[in-house]
Amino acid sequence: MANAEDPTPPDFEAIERQRNIDNLQTMGSEIAERSARLSKRVSNWAIRVGLPEARFWEALEADPGGPLAAMLAMEARRQNAHEKAVADYVASLSLVAEFSKLPSSGNNACYINADGLVVTGSQLAGATKPSKSLDFRWVTGVVTCYAAQKYTKEGGGNQDSQYNEVQRLLRNFQQRTTNDTALIILVDGDYYTEERTALLRQLTRSQSPRSYVTGAGGLPAMLAQIEN
Repeated sequence: MANAEDPTPPDFEAIERQRNIDNLQTMGSEIAERSARLSKRVSNWAIRVGLPEARFWEALEADPGGPLAAMLAMEARRQNAHEKAVADYVASLSLVAEFSKLPSSGNNACYINADGLVVTGSQLAGATKPSKSLDFRWVTGVVTCYAAQKYTKEGGGNQDSQYNEVQRLLRNFQQRTTNDTALIILVDGDYYTEERTALLRQLTRSQSPRSYVTGAGGLPAMLAQIEN
């Protein structure tokens, strides 16, 4: 069974809220330096609303901690704050060994091909990627676990596309025939309703090599199943 001393799952709302507060506090230096990131956002908004960029800079300099600064500050969701929180959480679980965060692209990125095998970017040699890249790898017992993580709050075109990518991962893994590997899909956030999560679970494998769909909070109990 899962260790009672395992850490509590990430509070995604609190993490995002604190990161956004921290980002607003850095706006003073970004405004003073006219950082490349902020300059691009100012330019885009100036074009969008038809105002001179100078008006934005005047307002930002007058109130570097105000509403406009908050709107233009770096967003937590663009900093992979949720993925980083899950990575720290998973790495600290008692049933997780040899944890690694996988690269999202390049030769060492990992994918699941149409045969259910884990392949690297170098093995694909420039061919079309068979799935989204996997996020984490670790060992539980004698099983190597690969995981994809998603935290999504609201629906929309991009979010629906990511949902379809997760389905493709699960469908590809259904074709796997070799054991000692598990696929874990970690989904959290309001987007993943009971209905959407149930549809994903219909695509999991209940016999080895197994696949799972769970929120971060359900991972320790799920890992206990793998170990046993």
